[in-house]
Amino acid sequence: MVQVTVVNMIPQSLSGETNNDSEPNLTVNPVNPLQMAASAFTPNPAGAGDAPIFVSIDGGNTWFLQTIVPSDQMTADITLRFSGTNHLYAGIIRTPIQQDANGNLHPRLNILRSDNIQSGQKMKVLVDRTGAGVDQPYIQATSKNSGAGAAKDVVIVGDNDFNQPGGRTATMDVSVDAAAARPAFNKIDIDSRKPAIPSADAPSIRPAIHSDGTIYGAFLHTVGGSNLSNILRSVIVVRDDNWTMGANPFTALKDPSDGFAGRILVSNRLIPFLPPQGQPGPIGQERIGSHITIAVDPRPNESGSVYVAWADRVGTDDYTLHVRSSSDRGVTWSPNDLLTITNALNPALAINSDGLIGFLYQQYTGPLSPGIVTASNQWVTHLRLSADGINWNDLVLAQVPANAPSAMISPGVFGLPYLGDYLHLLTINKDFYGIFSANNTPNQSHFPNGVAYQRNHDFNTGRLLDMDGTSLVDISIDPFFFKVTP
Repeated sequence: MVQVTVVNMIPQSLSGETNNDSEPNLTVNPVNPLQMAASAFTPNPAGAGDAPIFVSIDGGNTWFLQTIVPSDQMTADITLRFSGTNHLYAGIIRTPIQQDANGNLHPRLNILRSDNIQSGQKMKVLVDRTGAGVDQPYIQATSKNSGAGAAKDVVIVGDNDFNQPGGRTATMDVSVDAAAARPAFNKIDIDSRKPAIPSADAPSIRPAIHSDGTIYGAFLHTVGGSNLSNILRSVIVVRDDNWTMGANPFTALKDPSDGFAGRILVSNRLIPFLPPQGQPGPIGQERIGSHITIAVDPRPNESGSVYVAWADRVGTDDYTLHVRSSSDRGVTWSPNDLLTITNALNPALAINSDGLIGFLYQQYTGPLSPGIVTASNQWVTHLRLSADGINWNDLVLAQVPANAPSAMISPGVFGLPYLGDYLHLLTINKDFYGIFSANNTPNQSHFPNGVAYQRNHDFNTGRLLDMDGTSLVDISIDPFFFKVTP
């Protein structure tokens, strides 16, 4: 038996909102698990000012907004992590996004810190970088508890930095003392191989940290293809064994095929980056092209146990998730998938203090006709749990209509992402915590393990209600928090 809690995170005071609150992220304070922070593509309700994050101080049962992120009304990509010293860190793409005379976008990376998220004080900017542009910062944080530099925050941001030479855009920005007054961040190029055309790595660069100082990274390296619809990529895993404090960080793993740093888990996988701008997504109304996740077993003496999941195209129109594992610090990997999930995306892996593996993802069900979504199509959010990586149970957290709301923002023009390019799963001791975005129709049959709504709603009629409790509100995309206790 497991205990499952699912909560729609939109506060009651924002019952009238109809935003596309997609691409969610979550962090839980390991010092005080009642305190949480979360993010999505959520604007400042006032229509001006700094961007908000969601905050909970009661273990995720209720949420409110804190407008403390230095970005104009909202951010582009944003991820959040607590360290073990109560500090909250964030990696964001700050808005407005800069554009040059040729119309090229140059996303601006900020790495931020808050010493007290309940104070309402704006987060401090630790890193501010633009240049050629930086995409999709994905942050992890911890605190060193022993040895040299004890009680110092370690913060790692995986990002796709177009300032890197030779198309080796997979980057880790690392600070081993991020709580300092003026912390230094080291920008580390983790791709030792020159990408093929198109000349860049995929946007998703994912770090994972173990308390013994082992740090892994996973990314998708480009090996071929003439355009973004037929692009071929390799899944690469890198490792560092000492908090990145050696002379050559992230070079502990070498591939026997070429001797370069970074183990090639699989190669020449078709991972089209679709759709073209303004077109409907090929999987329901969602785009595809850059999904990967990595997790390391947090138990002492288990830093050699690591799991990776990614998505690629197996047939002609699918998008398939694969899960593999290594028990020897990434040197060798399971030759076959531990799980294979067709027409799914947004993978997230996490492992609890008992070694129980969690795998979160969203699967598109019903007829697959790119650009066409029917009433029989659903987005189903699954949490799979396994003690051995072989036998998996399945918790369905949500099964919602995929045809509403429409991603079309004007005739023939679609606003993407729809659900977002990522969600998140994490553990504190035995508990699994996570976040996903989904259609917010208040229908209890859409949530097989139950759901609670803060915003005004009527479960009997399946309708959202405005602040007056009677006016109807259109269906939209909301973030949902969940907690699962095995």
